Amino acid sequence: MWFGTACAIGTLLTLWLLYILRVRQLSVRIQERISERMTERERIARDLHDTFLQGIYALVMRFQTAADQLRSDEPARQMLEEALVQSDQVLSEGREIVLGLRAGATDKTNLSNSLSIAGEELRKFHPADFRVVEKGEQRELNPLVRNELYRIGKEALSNAFRHANAAEIEVEITYESTQLRVRFRDDGQGIDPTILVDGRRGGHWGLPGMHERATRIAAHLNIWSKPGAGTEVDLLIPAAIAYRDKIRTTWFPWFRGSSKHTDI
Repeated sequence: MWFGTACAIGTLLTLWLLYILRVRQLSVRIQERISERMTERERIARDLHDTFLQGIYALVMRFQTAADQLRSDEPARQMLEEALVQSDQVLSEGREIVLGLRAGATDKTNLSNSLSIAGEELRKFHPADFRVVEKGEQRELNPLVRNELYRIGKEALSNAFRHANAAEIEVEITYESTQLRVRFRDDGQGIDPTILVDGRRGGHWGLPGMHERATRIAAHLNIWSKPGAGTEVDLLIPAAIAYRDKIRTTWFPWFRGSSKHTDI
């Protein structure tokens, strides 16, 4: 009996060790993929700034020179000036996109603050009770994960404020040891069931974009909605992917208090 028990314990320990090694391998592989993606984002942002945006800026300057040479009462000058105003808006949006690409690697703003700012901006035009709630000990997120979650969250908040006619909107961020959970809830009019089945609204790409961004960070995205009962967007991301700092534990639970450390 003792021999059989020892064999069973040995087998369980071996399986547990193999599981720990497998999780470690997957974690390292995911971290490498995140690093590669951040490097690629930096390269794209740099190329956009150094070529595309600079080229557009040079064209705008040439049009501005041409407009200045026309008399103020000529209709063509007014048309050029209106086009130049629109081009300034396009350039501004382009710079924001470039800054967004680069911010993923350097921005240290935590997710709750970023979503709070986005929600408060939307609240100015679409009044509703809005709050962001955090549960658990706040953890530093991987830059790519933080950026994708922010983009998903901004889309979810935009839908809640602009289309749901909600009175209450809430964001809940829960830091767990095994996963990160982010939920967006509102008490609005809900989403048409056919839209949920089709995966998108006609002429809009918000829902497909949310699913694509979730896939990039290996997140599980679930959207629940019912007409008249509001909408809930639920995101689950494994800890090995979500967190930049990882908590390791020893074999025995009574040593866990002294085993926590940061691994960047």
